[in-house]
Amino acid sequence: MRRLIALLWPYRRSLAGGFLCLMVATPAQLFHPLVWMFVVDEVITKKQINLLLPALAIMFAVHLVGSALNSLRAWILGRAGQRFVADLRTRLHTKLVGQSLSYHHGLRGGELVSRVIGDADVLQEVVINGADSVVANLLSLLWVSGAVIWLQWKVGLITLTPLAVVALLTWFFNSRVKALYRRIRDRLGALSAHVQEHLQGIAVIKAFAQEEFEITHFERHNREYMQESFKGVLARAFYFPSVMSVGFLTNVFMIGLGALFVVRGEFTLGGLIAYRGYWWHLFQPVFALAQTNEMLQRAKASAARVFEVLDATDAIADVPDPVPVRRMEGRVRFERLCFAYRDDAPILQDISFEVEPGQRIGIVGPSGAGKSTILALLLRFFDPQSGTLYLDGHDLRRWRQSDFRRQLAIVGQEPFLFDETILDNIRFGRNESTQEEVEQAARAANAHEFIEQMPEGYATRVGERGVKLSGGQKQRLCIARAFLANPAILLLDEATAAVEPESEMQILAALERLEAGRTTFIVTHKLSLVRDCSRILVVRNQGIAEEGTHRELMELGGWYARMVALQLEGG
Repeated sequence: MRRLIALLWPYRRSLAGGFLCLMVATPAQLFHPLVWMFVVDEVITKKQINLLLPALAIMFAVHLVGSALNSLRAWILGRAGQRFVADLRTRLHTKLVGQSLSYHHGLRGGELVSRVIGDADVLQEVVINGADSVVANLLSLLWVSGAVIWLQWKVGLITLTPLAVVALLTWFFNSRVKALYRRIRDRLGALSAHVQEHLQGIAVIKAFAQEEFEITHFERHNREYMQESFKGVLARAFYFPSVMSVGFLTNVFMIGLGALFVVRGEFTLGGLIAYRGYWWHLFQPVFALAQTNEMLQRAKASAARVFEVLDATDAIADVPDPVPVRRMEGRVRFERLCFAYRDDAPILQDISFEVEPGQRIGIVGPSGAGKSTILALLLRFFDPQSGTLYLDGHDLRRWRQSDFRRQLAIVGQEPFLFDETILDNIRFGRNESTQEEVEQAARAANAHEFIEQMPEGYATRVGERGVKLSGGQKQRLCIARAFLANPAILLLDEATAAVEPESEMQILAALERLEAGRTTFIVTHKLSLVRDCSRILVVRNQGIAEEGTHRELMELGGWYARMVALQLEGG
């Protein structure tokens, strides 16, 4: 809760303005029972009818002041709430984008979306609206308590006694629901992740006719969330009626004791009328505070999930004094590097090799051997457990990540496009590029012709993950993006594996132009694509099993030579 309060500090001026309005509006809104008392005791009882209209005018004027201040307060705090949730989402998004891939591999995307959207909304509701409600109801409670004690101190003190029972019920409720609401938020996060994952994989679900299975799977997750929610409903069903019942005792005490004191001449009939007017204003804050307390318990569960994101340490961090920014030559050296995604399953063990600027390096080997992992290490998506990776003679960890990644470009097996225009997707390689530069990159990638045939040309939206384009078209846009980035080091990870045959020749021609003059790493299962490489690395058994040119490896007669023969036989 202290950290939630700290989140409000940037909005302190807006909150102070809102609460200042509240401090003046509260007594103005609670003024009218005193006018009722005046009308009964002075106008009716003493027959001073000339005082009626002034009293009513004053009551209405004070009410208007209170209403105007409450409207101003709602506007001020509403704007502060929207700024709060927008800034919090920005912080969460910035944190998630800055995290290493290992962090994202450990959490489902839908779960993270639930925290950025759902949990942030809950916090906005509570931290702004909840704080406003707490202060407003506390002020109302204090003002009304003071008023009923001032009107008749004996009745007032007895009337306030049930509030102690409300405090006890609140403590009991808190002790029961704190862990419960965390489980409910976690179940909701899991449900959101499940829905997102299945919507992304809808084509696979339909292709394998698994709709019924997945519906059943979703119903199970939904039922688990519902069962946890039922427990929350049960807790609220006990808590709120109990608070209302105890709160109603204040009404009983007010009327009963007030009437007794009127009969005994220790209280006026107008005072009893004012008490009746104040009863709801005494009970309503108590009930509202009880509701706010329940909301705070939900907020604490959401806050814990939000702070887990904000507090997560980044395994891949920049050093305080990075290598100065400059154009890379493209020299790469792996020195006795070892890496494992899990401690019990090493992927690469003690690998060493060096690449000169402008060389083309083929990386081949069986599936799962660690070929793509080498590219991931070059991009510093992960850090090795031991050994060192050098770029241009500097330890990769000495470079600022954003600096060296701007000089690398990757074209992968599964081209990823954002649900934006073709222009925006290509320009992702270099945001400040002009339209002319984008078109030049598209021409170099053999993409300009099909783009011009699209309904809106470069302004055509490609749909989520580029669903409106063929595989070959998507890949050519990714190559255009890489052209625009003008990298010193190019990484090709099965760049033609998932494209249709009629697009492959165009893609290969575009890649050949892209590779010119750059250090290039080519990961592939098609060994024909690495025949002309400066050097070929065969990754097997957690290391580099074979190394050399195509001719040298064929003469060696090892794994590479056998695979070339098999692929030739397969046509």
